[in-house]
Amino acid sequence: MAAGALLMYVVVGIALSGISVPHFWLALVLLGIGWNFLYIGGTALLSEASSPSERAKTQGANDSIIFLTLMLSSFASGVLIDAKGWEVLNWLALPFITVAAVVVLWLLARRRAVPSV
Repeated sequence: MAAGALLMYVVVGIALSGISVPHFWLALVLLGIGWNFLYIGGTALLSEASSPSERAKTQGANDSIIFLTLMLSSFASGVLIDAKGWEVLNWLALPFITVAAVVVLWLLARRRAVPSV
């Protein structure tokens, strides 16, 4: 998950460095990889936090929340890019990436502090 957050920072850097086809292509490829690292890692954490009897319902609710959020943010990003432009859209991604990165680092620190049984 930390690698996914780091890739997301790289994506913003690439997207802000130019608007040529190679910039978009590389940013989108890395965005997909970073998203998958974060999504798969988050899904694994969710499975660990749920009891076996709750896993299916919890995963279904989580997927519904994620995809509803994605739908709303896709519409909002279209409005935002039209109103404020490409650079503002990319700069506004940074706080969300930072929150995810801080949470991942906090989880890593917490796991290292708790001895394994």
